[in-house]
Amino acid sequence: MNVRLRVMCLAASVALSLYGCNKELEKTENLSLLTTTTVVGEIAGQQAAGGAWGSQPVRNASQIEFNATGRGFFYAAEQAGKFHMVHNGKSGTPYTNILTPSLSPDGQRLAYQAYVDDKLRMVVDGRASEVVEELEIPFFSPDSRHVVYQAKMGGRWHFVVDGRTFPAYKTQHNQFGFNADSTKFAYVDSVNEHAKPRLVISGLDFKKQTAREATGAIMVISEDKTKIAATSEAGGKQRVVELSFAQPASVKEGRLYDSIKELAVSADGSSVAYLAEKGGARLVVYNGEEKPFPAGELVGPLVILPGKRGIGFLTSSKGTCTLHHPFSGGAVEQRQYDEVGELAYSKDGSGYAYLGRKETPGKRGRSIFLVVNGNEGPKFDKILKPVISPDGQRVAYRVRQDGKRFMVVSDLNGKVIRQCPDYEMVFPPVFSADGKTLAYGAKDGTKLIWKVEKL
Repeated sequence: MNVRLRVMCLAASVALSLYGCNKELEKTENLSLLTTTTVVGEIAGQQAAGGAWGSQPVRNASQIEFNATGRGFFYAAEQAGKFHMVHNGKSGTPYTNILTPSLSPDGQRLAYQAYVDDKLRMVVDGRASEVVEELEIPFFSPDSRHVVYQAKMGGRWHFVVDGRTFPAYKTQHNQFGFNADSTKFAYVDSVNEHAKPRLVISGLDFKKQTAREATGAIMVISEDKTKIAATSEAGGKQRVVELSFAQPASVKEGRLYDSIKELAVSADGSSVAYLAEKGGARLVVYNGEEKPFPAGELVGPLVILPGKRGIGFLTSSKGTCTLHHPFSGGAVEQRQYDEVGELAYSKDGSGYAYLGRKETPGKRGRSIFLVVNGNEGPKFDKILKPVISPDGQRVAYRVRQDGKRFMVVSDLNGKVIRQCPDYEMVFPPVFSADGKTLAYGAKDGTKLIWKVEKL
């Protein structure tokens, strides 16, 4: 969260302009998953005459992003030596440079950092703030009604909440997150550059706050945005503390260790897992229970299974890649792969998928495949993160092969049941709640499409 981008790459040699179908996106009040294939934008050689910049040609467009419902999108376009954002078909003000665009969860709001020459400001919903010294990435609340960011003014950092400014300290926050009902947020900062981090839970008006000192070097929030887990220091050692947004003063403290890393919390906040070191021994800890960490190095994060069914994780050691389930009694799966990664589980924890790579001597490409419940799928040049459907019956993943990009759907035995059409660009997939519909964004020549596949 603390990364500042000073350069925005705008390299794709295309230009995008409003297409008639955008009217649905502008007017709709239904923010559920869009389940009809829809063209949301069309590439054109230049902006229509009479637009913000007349008929000046658009040279480049990039940073294309679709909302997860298909009801919002944006991209950045270069025109006449400047850049502007196009959000749901509407072109914004031109700036010297644009950084860190952030789309609200409902896809209807956009915030980004913008420069005019060397002067920086935040732009929210097309309205620019006053010029500031530095900015942090903007965050929208889960209900999309609120936007929060930090701005440095007069040598001090301030929180800006829905345009209202609140004083802070000389150090900026380094972690941030909202609660489920968008009434509170948690962040980690320090009162000065030499102080230890502190975890703060605050209301949006900053009138009521709960702070825990020497806490938050690592901080994670559950997917349902109800629980927080964080590391806390005591006497030169570390422990994990657990608390909720609803009762931030009620804290559960874990054991002390020499060090802690790879902290994870379950989607519902009921379980916590992490790696710890004590007296030179490596441990994996799940809900307070300790197990020795196996030989090798962790690959990717610890993944907590739903329903307190334990955790899964991948390791790699001397050419052997292994899937572990140390707290559920599941079988250890060892494979002679060059690499593994991107471990994912079904909603009930019974099915799993991860990527494997094994080179064939003397051959290039087609070395990456999906492993689903122990079964290997076909090999491709590249595969991006697999997503298991909510009903646990299918896995979708993006593929690149021979310069073509397309979506693949497999069953839980790894067998491909659908290979979707190829496009110039393919964006992350999302399933409907019943798992029977797959949707994703795609760039097809001159068109931006929200593509829907009935399974």
